[in-house]
Amino acid sequence: MSRSPLRIRAATPQDCHAITDLHTCSRADYYRGVISDAELVDATAAERRRERWARHLRSGEHTIFLAEWDGTPVGFAQIGACRFPDPDPQVSGELHMYVDPGSFRRGVGTRLHTACIRARQQVPIAAARLWVQDFNTRAQAFYRAQDWRPDGYHRPDSTHLIGYRLTIPTAGTQQPSTAS
Repeated sequence: MSRSPLRIRAATPQDCHAITDLHTCSRADYYRGVISDAELVDATAAERRRERWARHLRSGEHTIFLAEWDGTPVGFAQIGACRFPDPDPQVSGELHMYVDPGSFRRGVGTRLHTACIRARQQVPIAAARLWVQDFNTRAQAFYRAQDWRPDGYHRPDSTHLIGYRLTIPTAGTQQPSTAS
């Protein structure tokens, strides 16, 4: 049986549980072996994530896209307001992306990334930020392939989160075609 094409759509508040589940699942994948299993399945932390995503889904400060295959959520990405004041005055947006580990290297991240960049081109900003754990080399390689560059900054609340910066290309500029 063949799978339907990957669908990228704007997320709605009704997607909150799916987004929280994807965040929890992908987070557990990249943190496994780095933090305890008890922390990975902490129900209180999952509830805080759900509350955060519910706020962001209702907020006009964030654009969130959901990727689905045959109606099953397989990833999401958000671009919007920076969580912390950025040390670079040109940075006025922040990207967050989470893909189900079973969907890695199938184009989900690339398609979500492209949707977010196109959304930011409609609300012109000079540059965007994302933060990657220092041990998450898979994510670092993906973002470098999408033209993000580490810039030496660390997130104020964690020296383990490395800052990556992207100059937002003008509309119509070709994006890298690297598969995720």
